[in-house]
Amino acid sequence: MPADRRVLQRPAIRPGQDGDAPGFIALIGRCWADYPGCILDVDAEVPELRALATYFGGLGGALWVAGDVAGMIAARPLATGAWEICKVYVHPDLHGSGLAQALLDVAEGHAAAAGATRLELWTDTRFERAHRFYARRGYVRGECRALQDLSCSWEWRYERAAQS
Repeated sequence: MPADRRVLQRPAIRPGQDGDAPGFIALIGRCWADYPGCILDVDAEVPELRALATYFGGLGGALWVAGDVAGMIAARPLATGAWEICKVYVHPDLHGSGLAQALLDVAEGHAAAAGATRLELWTDTRFERAHRFYARRGYVRGECRALQDLSCSWEWRYERAAQS
C-alpha cells in the first residue's frame, strides 16, 4: 500500500439517536458537496434530520449510525410488504472501506427479520458510485422521478427481493 494512503478503521455501527442530528446534517452536507447543484436546506426540505430516530421510529422503521456519524442508514416498512432503505451516506474518506456494505447488511437484515418481501431505495441520478454499489448488491434500477426540490433532483428507484 502506498505510504501516503491513510488507513482508516471502520467504525462500529449502533442505533441512531436524535442527538446525532448535527452529525447527520454534517455528513449529508459533506457528501452532497461533491455534487454541483446539490443543496441541503434542512429547515425547508428535510426537517426530520433534526430528530431522525424519532422520525423513523414513528414510521415503524429504524436508524443506524457508524461511529461518530461517519456513516448512516435507515429502513422503514411500506404498505406493500416491502421495506425502503433510506438515508444511505458514508463519509467520502471511508469509501471503499466496507462501511457501506456493513450498514446495508444491518438495514437489510432488520427488514428481512421484520418480514420484508422486497427492498427498495431511491438514489439521486448524480450519485453514480452509489448506483454501481447497489447493482453489485443485486438491486435493479427502475423508474426515475423528479423531486421538485431546491437541488432539482431526479432519483432512480432500485429494488430487489429481500433475503431471509
